[in-house]
Amino acid sequence: MITPAEKIINFASIDALLAEIEKDKKSNDVLRNRYAARFILLENFDLFKALIPKLTLQGINDFDLESLTGYHDNWITKDELTGAIKNSQGEVIISPVSEIVRFYKDDNFKSFFTEISLLEKRLTDRTYIPLIGLKNRFEKFLSTFGRIEESAPVWSVNSTDTQPVKIYLVSADIAQKSSLNCLTTVKEWLKFWKTYAPTEKILCSSDAIITFSVYSQPDNIFQFIKVENVYQFITQLLDLQIGITYKENEKAYWLDFLNLIRQDEPAEFSFKLVVNKYFNVHNLTVENILNIWTSNTSTEYDRWLLKHFFLQYLSAQSPYLSGIMASCADYTPVKLFKEVALSIFGMQDMPCNFDERRRLLKIFDATCRLPGADIDFLKKSIEELAVSDIDTAINLCSGIFDFEKEFFVIWYEAEKLTLDELQVIYPDFASYLYDIQYNSWVYSYIRVYKQAKVMDIYTDTIKAFIASKNANEHSFYKWYHDFILSPELLAQVKPDKVYLLDGVGIEYLSLMQSLIEQSPFKIETLKIAKAGIPTSTEHNRFENVIRKDDLDAYIHGEPYKYPASICKEIEIVKTMMTDILNQSQETTIAIVADHGLTALSRLVDSKKYAAKASHEGRYIQTETDESIEDTDYIRHKNGDDYFKVALTHASLNRKPTREVHGGCTPEEVLVPFILISNKNKEKKTVQTKNEDTPVRDVKKTMGFEEEDYDFE
Repeated sequence: MITPAEKIINFASIDALLAEIEKDKKSNDVLRNRYAARFILLENFDLFKALIPKLTLQGINDFDLESLTGYHDNWITKDELTGAIKNSQGEVIISPVSEIVRFYKDDNFKSFFTEISLLEKRLTDRTYIPLIGLKNRFEKFLSTFGRIEESAPVWSVNSTDTQPVKIYLVSADIAQKSSLNCLTTVKEWLKFWKTYAPTEKILCSSDAIITFSVYSQPDNIFQFIKVENVYQFITQLLDLQIGITYKENEKAYWLDFLNLIRQDEPAEFSFKLVVNKYFNVHNLTVENILNIWTSNTSTEYDRWLLKHFFLQYLSAQSPYLSGIMASCADYTPVKLFKEVALSIFGMQDMPCNFDERRRLLKIFDATCRLPGADIDFLKKSIEELAVSDIDTAINLCSGIFDFEKEFFVIWYEAEKLTLDELQVIYPDFASYLYDIQYNSWVYSYIRVYKQAKVMDIYTDTIKAFIASKNANEHSFYKWYHDFILSPELLAQVKPDKVYLLDGVGIEYLSLMQSLIEQSPFKIETLKIAKAGIPTSTEHNRFENVIRKDDLDAYIHGEPYKYPASICKEIEIVKTMMTDILNQSQETTIAIVADHGLTALSRLVDSKKYAAKASHEGRYIQTETDESIEDTDYIRHKNGDDYFKVALTHASLNRKPTREVHGGCTPEEVLVPFILISNKNKEKKTVQTKNEDTPVRDVKKTMGFEEEDYDFE
């Protein structure tokens, strides 16, 4: 019996094979003419690509084998392939058959070659079937082929160059994200080997090829490698090391990162450069990372990248954040903010992390908010700690949470914080507390008013002031007429814009000055003006002004709540001033107010006048001017109307629950008048010697101190 080696006719070159083919066509051998199939064993694809054009030049047709796959990733079964070969006529090349049959199971492999080997056609028909890299497996088939002696000849072109090719079998999601060419269907697989092969690395994501690759036996060319996941693809196939441990539940992030590599395609890969480029920054910092993390436009993938960038390049700068990042597995916006805020509790080295934690919390975007339950936990924990360890409680406050600001007010009033310390942790409240130097009793009064408000007590000092300045109509009008109405002051200047801050009395003058000093604007004029009586908006009208009524709307809409209302009102005034100072063009601005407010009427029993009162009892409109003089009120005519207006903090017919206005107390009557400009010209600052020009006086004290006040 003939052996497989004897059955195969070897040729040294393609030309030698072609000569044999011509000779074969003219042969009178019965077996040669009986069987149409001619198997051509090739060691590599270079031989295949050299052979096919030369055969077609001889008029031999090239059968489009990939047409059998349709438009989808359809497999070509043994019966379909056999049928196509049987139905071919004349001289035809069927290629590349090897790229299908190598995936057949052994029984189908043997059955196919047995049937095709014994294929009978017309005398002149020849079916040429190149087989690349299948010599060993084909010889194994021949060794079991019972009719080997009578079958058609088998030809082989010898070559020492086997051109091994690695086929990486990958999932479709990896193929879509990779920059490497990938064969996604059986049709693409067949076309590739006819045109572009060979290449060193081939990706294939065809489900059919992957499914049947398990039946492909080791051969002379192909090595099939199953890529188990995207991490293996990046680290082994692309040979890129990025220092991140792979977790299967983070597969989607790895796929996005693979796509990022494709977009970047650096000559020399750098995780640092790729991530910086992705976020469009020169070099990410801790501040960048926290702001991007909490942005509504950031994705969970973005945060995954930020986490690993931080751990690789920035963790040494922020030990506290490093521990949080290392355990972070939740990439929702608020999670990191929550962990930074709460992780410190229970730490043995808590004091070592105070400064970093406070710094980190202040970096987070102002729009980031903790859930209510977490705020409650944080507030309760600090509040409980303050009982036994006030210093630690203070150090745990960052100043970004509303409840912390409320604590600062309480602790300052309790002399647990100095003004110096407030300037660091709650600068807006510190600016509010600054004294206003004014060469009159107003300086002393507004100071003790703010003390009483912060203490939430109707102090004896305030009571004595009111007893002196507002003892009766005569004493009130004596000081009231020392000041000028804001509209009269406006008539003396020519600003480009006028802003009216509804309800902003002189208690906020120090805060307003501080905000102006931090802006491009300079103060040209600063005076204390007065509001018309009653001190209500409807009795203090301005024309051609830009109204900002946020503070007035707040105090009318919310019952007063100590100390929350203090903090909220400071924030409202700051927001209004910031908006005013945020001017893109050079301009001169006048800032006025229609009245101030008092928080102390809530703390004083009201009078019980039966008449209907306005503004929670701060004034009563009367029909005539026949009212009897009284120390509870002044009688005042405004236009054609007559009023009884509360002279003291005691309202006329009910005790207010809100911060109010309308009466005659200095904080209701006295308002700021400020002229500012950012125009490019020399500007003079205000002088403290002028009685009409108050300035801030920064007093660095702990809590409040009692002083003797000159009421004159």
